[in-house]
Amino acid sequence: MKKIILAFVLFALISSTAFSQISGGLFVGPNLSWFGVDSKMQSNEGVRPGYEFGAWSDFPLSDNFVFNLAIKYNDIGGTMSYQYGSIIDLYDINRIDIIAAGENIKYNLSYLSIPIGFKGKTNEIGFMSYFMKAGIAPMINLKGMADVTVDSNDLITKNISPISMSWYMGAGFEWSLSGNTRFVTEIVYNGGILDFVRNKNDELTIDVFEDDDKTVRDHVGKTNSISLKLGILF
Repeated sequence: MKKIILAFVLFALISSTAFSQISGGLFVGPNLSWFGVDSKMQSNEGVRPGYEFGAWSDFPLSDNFVFNLAIKYNDIGGTMSYQYGSIIDLYDINRIDIIAAGENIKYNLSYLSIPIGFKGKTNEIGFMSYFMKAGIAPMINLKGMADVTVDSNDLITKNISPISMSWYMGAGFEWSLSGNTRFVTEIVYNGGILDFVRNKNDELTIDVFEDDDKTVRDHVGKTNSISLKLGILF
């Protein structure tokens, strides 16, 4: 964790000093995350509080338009419910875990995310300027843990995809403090594009349950979140 924090600080410092027209800084904030599913046999069970922190940079393209790049540590997750059960290789790629009907799996996920996008902002009004932003965020999984309702111990899970992707859209304001230093507040919604779990056992789901049509495979589930970020650009 210390190495990750140091990397964010270096990213911010390099971004802000390498070129005078580039702004760089740090941010931190809470988030709420949940799973989006495209199966009637699975359902999301509530939201999970988490946090994120990182560094960001603005590369001006015009007076009111910038290219925005960030790197962040993202702690997200959620709980998935299986109405008819499921077959997932949760903890060992050589072992199949059968999730009984009505059981839940609680996931705790850590990602290194690299949001890339564009930001349009207003001219300064008093000491404030307002902006909207949008883009995509490649995500590298750092750790994934799963907690099944019948086994309360969190264990590292092997069925998390190492690479994921989301899109994001947000809005906020910048408050000019002194010179080029600005305090930034923004709210961002992230929507998952790729499933966060790996699909490895489709061929093993036949005849496990009485009704094959109600067998849930482990390839649906996208991470969604909404976050509040507080930071500084200089």
